[in-house]
Amino acid sequence: MTLVLFDDNASRDNFRPISSTRALFDIKMGCLTPVEQFRSRPLKLLTRNYLTGITKSRHPTFSVNDSAYDKDDLYLNSLCSIHVRELERLIQEKNYFVITSRNKVLVARMSKEDTEYFSDSIVNGKIPDLKKLHVNTTDLEAVPDRYGPVCWDIWNLISDLSNRLSEQLFNQKQQSTLGALNVKGKGPLFVHSESTVDQETVLDTTDGGIYIGPRAVIAQSTIRGPAFLNEDTEVKPYSILSHSYVGKNCRVAGEVDSSVLTDYTNKSHSGYLGHSYVGEWVNLGANTTTSDLKMTYGTISMYSPDDFRKKVDSGLIKLGAFFGDMAKTSIGTNIYGGLRIGVSSHVHGGFVTRDIPSYVIFGAGIGAENVELELSSAIRTQKRMMSRRDVTMSEQYESLMIDVFEQTADERTKKGIESKKFSMQ
Repeated sequence: MTLVLFDDNASRDNFRPISSTRALFDIKMGCLTPVEQFRSRPLKLLTRNYLTGITKSRHPTFSVNDSAYDKDDLYLNSLCSIHVRELERLIQEKNYFVITSRNKVLVARMSKEDTEYFSDSIVNGKIPDLKKLHVNTTDLEAVPDRYGPVCWDIWNLISDLSNRLSEQLFNQKQQSTLGALNVKGKGPLFVHSESTVDQETVLDTTDGGIYIGPRAVIAQSTIRGPAFLNEDTEVKPYSILSHSYVGKNCRVAGEVDSSVLTDYTNKSHSGYLGHSYVGEWVNLGANTTTSDLKMTYGTISMYSPDDFRKKVDSGLIKLGAFFGDMAKTSIGTNIYGGLRIGVSSHVHGGFVTRDIPSYVIFGAGIGAENVELELSSAIRTQKRMMSRRDVTMSEQYESLMIDVFEQTADERTKKGIESKKFSMQ
């Protein structure tokens, strides 16, 4: 039996700009992506056609968008963190079935004809019509706990973060090989023997476990669990990091609360990052700050990714910003809560009060005109940033940048963003 993790096309747009450059099964939910959660099992991956190349490069040992049929394949929505016992029960179910919620497939085993239709829909960016499946569906009005948390919307990446981290870190083996550490609480603690942790650092596991990966360097700071710091990451002096995930080879300073920073991202200076999600290869300039709380203490709304005039209430009192891969902010950038900063956009300080599309030089915060970022310039900049970490841009990554630039052209047009030279005067 092979588990087929598939992209939910009905939900993909909800996760822009994070999903613009990756399949949903490659989005960190806590400290794990769905692929990492289920990687001990035989896996197939099903995603949008334009993501095939980059997904194969990220997962060379897995089948990606392979149309070969196997009657025992079990299809699982990437946004559904199903519990092991329920997954095992469904694996034993030999009949065809489709379980849905909110008119979206959660898990299914289908006939050859239905599988071909379903897979073709996913690859071509279409939403499968459930009425065309030749099997009765079971619709769940409320998703039972045995299916785990379902990440329906982009803000669930933040609202579920602390619980997911706590659960994922719960089984981490406690280990301290660096001599005396300043530890508070009795939660799980894993400090890799190849990491360096200043003895004045406070590791507080009262609210959840802490993981510090190999070759991480932690200067005198405070880390409050649940927290996961991946390999080769540096935390600079006097930082405060709480209830957060930090990916590989990142630089962190200032205050980070209830946030996700994915691989190769820099937040090297002071500034507050709260209840936010930051993609890969992002650079946040000095004193970049995200607002995550209204002065009225009301719930925070986000603009619809399909209609920038429409807002959707997240139901959350605390919610920061969502940064697409390769986004950059200059010094003194202040970003209001619930906003999306597009892929490879450059934000020139001041106040940001509206979503910024991908590939935009945003100058409105300093009184300049917003313009389209030239694709060639974006690629050159990204190659320079990668070279600073001894990484060479792959053909698949460059193709991805081109594809996303073309796919987001309509967003820029709707916002009146034109292709012209950027000027601060």
